[in-house]
Amino acid sequence: MAPKKVTMEYIADAPTRKLACKNRTTGLLKKADELSVLCGVEACAVIFPQGEGQAAAASRMHVYPSLQEARAMADRLQSMPGVEQRRKKMDGEGYVRERIGKVKEQLSKAERDNRGRETMLRLHEAMLGRRPDLADLTVEQLVGMGWTTENLIQKFKDCIADRGGEEQQAGAKADPPLPTVVEAPRLRAGWVMEVVNAGSDLDTVPCVGTAVPTPGAA
Repeated sequence: MAPKKVTMEYIADAPTRKLACKNRTTGLLKKADELSVLCGVEACAVIFPQGEGQAAAASRMHVYPSLQEARAMADRLQSMPGVEQRRKKMDGEGYVRERIGKVKEQLSKAERDNRGRETMLRLHEAMLGRRPDLADLTVEQLVGMGWTTENLIQKFKDCIADRGGEEQQAGAKADPPLPTVVEAPRLRAGWVMEVVNAGSDLDTVPCVGTAVPTPGAA
């Protein structure tokens, strides 16, 4: 069964809030350890409990990997130049701005794709005679149709040129001619009577129109 969707808002019930804080603290520390081990990066996490004094909070705070290592990482971060510190820093506003920028890029790409499909549809309608008059189109739409037409014509030319080059290469590598087969002449009709009238020996066997003596014949 899919987990129940959690509403991202403050949990008013104290016991439920403490349980959620405990579970998510354990998960966050585990994720920090996985990030450090799997990716080989330095990571630290410091979580203070809510609603307690400073002394009690310091005694019950959760630190990964340890307080000394986390403090050393914080000191190295503070010693870095300000530009390097803020190079990959992102707050809530920065995250929202980044998401808005990505959504704008996706919207712009979708609009370009739609304009291209609309232009192709107008070209098809014009080719089929369904749009004989282009007076109802704007200048931008006419320019788009002209650019698309020129692009398609150039693609056709390139395809024809490539096909012609392949045919020339195939002709240059043509197979050698096959040996000529000579068909044997057929026997003439009435060859038996010709042999008898000529007084030839009937023991001779005619072949391809001539009399060839059989083996052993005189």
